[in-house]
Amino acid sequence: MTDSRDDNASGKPLTGAGRSRRDVLRFGSIAALGAVLGGGALLGHATPALAQAGNEGELAPNDPLNILIVNYDGGTLLDFAGPSEIFHRLPNTNVRYASLHGGSVNLEFGVVYGNTERLADIEKTDMILVPGGSDLTAPMRPAYQAQIRRLAESAKYVTSVCNGSLVLAATGVLKGKRSACHWAFINKLSEYGAIPVPDRFVEDDNGRFMSGGGVTAGIDFALRVAAKLRGRQAAEFTQLVIEYDPAPPFHSGHPRDASPEIVAMVDKELPGASKGLARIPGVR
Repeated sequence: MTDSRDDNASGKPLTGAGRSRRDVLRFGSIAALGAVLGGGALLGHATPALAQAGNEGELAPNDPLNILIVNYDGGTLLDFAGPSEIFHRLPNTNVRYASLHGGSVNLEFGVVYGNTERLADIEKTDMILVPGGSDLTAPMRPAYQAQIRRLAESAKYVTSVCNGSLVLAATGVLKGKRSACHWAFINKLSEYGAIPVPDRFVEDDNGRFMSGGGVTAGIDFALRVAAKLRGRQAAEFTQLVIEYDPAPPFHSGHPRDASPEIVAMVDKELPGASKGLARIPGVR
């Protein structure tokens, strides 16, 4: 996979050849979106609403927002791909990706992701996002933990998706803080001093700490973050652009809804899952 950082982070105008579908649908490209969807009416209604959107969020419309997504070997692509899709479309928002050594990382299922920056080269960020993974060995090592702790301590917003909250909790920054996690691992948060909350989205300290539950919760999490920081209308606009209109074919996404037989199958694969205490590589 190639470097997926913001193609126009420098602010230089794009040529016609360089304007991708992402650029056309990006939050700021209102005129282009109106043309694509054929909507004089859409454009007429959307522009004033979007102009007010930033006033609803914590950040002013022109306030920049720098988001850092931590990557590592064994990470789960969807944990950060969903939030990345949303964050890239918000105005005045720069999304970066970093790993301990920079370059490519080998995600779950053999997905190779790069080019990431080196964590040590990043002085600070407004928001840090730690996604989860099927193997947390790498981000639980001291060198990774030190960099994540350093950046989290100075960040305005400290966030995670899935069992990425275990990685954050292991650094100590979530001690005494409420946090979400994948249902199979959620009660392991207390072993690091965090307070497990079995919700799809959790915040603490007036939103300085925000977290999403399992893998797919990353999209819901990111929309909630977008609404908090950039305003509800900005979040709703982005939700419509990406057509996030979930209609799952089965109601089996959480133990509270799944049949006992399905829960038992997961428990066999991940012993202790139904108690929120499943073991995962890298976590003691």
